[in-house]
Amino acid sequence: MTTIRAHLSSVELEARYEAAAEPVAKSHFHALWLLSSGYEADEVAELLSFSTRWVRALIKRYNAGGPAALGDQRIHNGTKPTILTPAALVALKERIKTPPDDGGLWTGPKIARWLAKFHGLKSVHDQR
Repeated sequence: MTTIRAHLSSVELEARYEAAAEPVAKSHFHALWLLSSGYEADEVAELLSFSTRWVRALIKRYNAGGPAALGDQRIHNGTKPTILTPAALVALKERIKTPPDDGGLWTGPKIARWLAKFHGLKSVHDQR
C-alpha cells in the first residue's frame, strides 16, 4: 500500500488539481489525488503515463515538503533571467514594424543583435 502524508485531504488535492494552471503542478496534484483515493503507485504511473519510479519520487517529495514541494521547481535552479523580458518584447514588437538598420528582412541573428543592444550586452547568441 502506498502511503502519502495527509498534508492535504483527497478533496483538497482534487481541488488543487482542477485549479492548477501550471502543467507540472497539475500533473503532480493529479497523481497525488489518485494516490489519496486508494490507487497504488504502479496504477497511477500506468494511468498517467509516468514511470513507477517517478511516482515514488513524487510521493517522497510530497511527504517531505508538502504542497510547496510540488510544481515546476526549476525556478530554483539559479538560472539567468530571460533575455526576452516583457519590456524587451514590447520594444521589439515596435521595432520590427520598420526594416532593420541594414535594410532587408528581420532575421534571428539581427533580432539577437538588437536584443544585445537593448540590454547593453556585448552579444546575444543568434539562436536566442
